[in-house]
Amino acid sequence: MKQFMNIIVFALLSIGFATAYADDPLMTPGQVQACNVNPGASMNDVNAILADARHWLTAEGHNFDMWMAMPHYKPANGYDFDFLLIGFWPSHADEMSGLQSFYTTNAGQKLGADMQQVMTCATQHVNNVEVRPSIVAKLESAFGYMFDCKLEKGKGPSDVNAAFQGWNAYLDANNISHGVTAMFPSYGANEERTGTFKFLWGGDFENVGKSTAFLANTDAMATWTKLTQKTYTCDNFSRGYVFQRISAL
Repeated sequence: MKQFMNIIVFALLSIGFATAYADDPLMTPGQVQACNVNPGASMNDVNAILADARHWLTAEGHNFDMWMAMPHYKPANGYDFDFLLIGFWPSHADEMSGLQSFYTTNAGQKLGADMQQVMTCATQHVNNVEVRPSIVAKLESAFGYMFDCKLEKGKGPSDVNAAFQGWNAYLDANNISHGVTAMFPSYGANEERTGTFKFLWGGDFENVGKSTAFLANTDAMATWTKLTQKTYTCDNFSRGYVFQRISAL
């Protein structure tokens, strides 16, 4: 019966994902999990089970770029989690294969049960657009920010990507190096269909000071507003994280 229910869950997830932004070739799938360590468990237990997850992904041949994000700073209210787990699949086919294996095989189900013993997570499935090529593909750790944005009426992911290209040219001209991914809600959260999305900014520790100082100057902020205000608006850099790679593509 449990096996049958897992297959039903997988099928429902597949339908939900396939219908969200299915016609946008820019999109790749991913997920963001806000997690708390369970009572009686510790971060040592979390690290151990994530090592098991890495081994499972490797053994099963699943391409999943998985990161742990520990809060460096965040707002006092509304972000009461211990850490984030953020992962990216290279394609919808890879995601479906991975979810099927996780929900319907003995090894996948055991991993899921073991994870539930040490952490409790709320999952948001997302569709990603890499609006600025990432440098973190070569890194095992990074520093980054996440901030919330709202689309203007009639705008979508392709518009965000197009608007960002002017900003990329501006950053390149000023020798600013970091990667940016726009994450649009797919399913699993109340913000679905509200026209909101998140930017995930990630870069090398060596460049974070230079980048943040540049982004905070008057000319940069004015340029950002001029290039993007007709497409989307965003809040400030309200959440900073230290990222550690768990598994790579």
